[in-house]
Amino acid sequence: MFYRAIILFISINLCAQEYEINSDKVEINTELNTITYSDNVTFNSNNISFRADTLNIDQANEAFKALGDPIKIKFFDGIEFIEGEANLIEIVSNSLILKDEVSIIKSGNKIKSDKIIIKLGNNDQN
Repeated sequence: MFYRAIILFISINLCAQEYEINSDKVEINTELNTITYSDNVTFNSNNISFRADTLNIDQANEAFKALGDPIKIKFFDGIEFIEGEANLIEIVSNSLILKDEVSIIKSGNKIKSDKIIIKLGNNDQN
């Protein structure tokens, strides 16, 4: 069965953004205030999109962790869209954290590392 959900994520700067998450399976734990998406997970927002095996959202801490082998990701760094891959992705407090065999291409340059942290900016600046 195919599930579709829209999640409202409030970041530290109190800027609300909508995310669309699709997966074959969804598990909701009301006691822990978590949602786990698994099997064919896709995540899409205006600035970030990726495909993963699982996505765990901790609504109490406004954070999530995605796992895959590898996760294919595309994100906007404020200047350009960057494509890459990693085995683990986390978003915590306006930071996109790519971990475990990370490879990205920025401005034609390939960057490889065990961990890359990207500070996500607020695109609604005046």
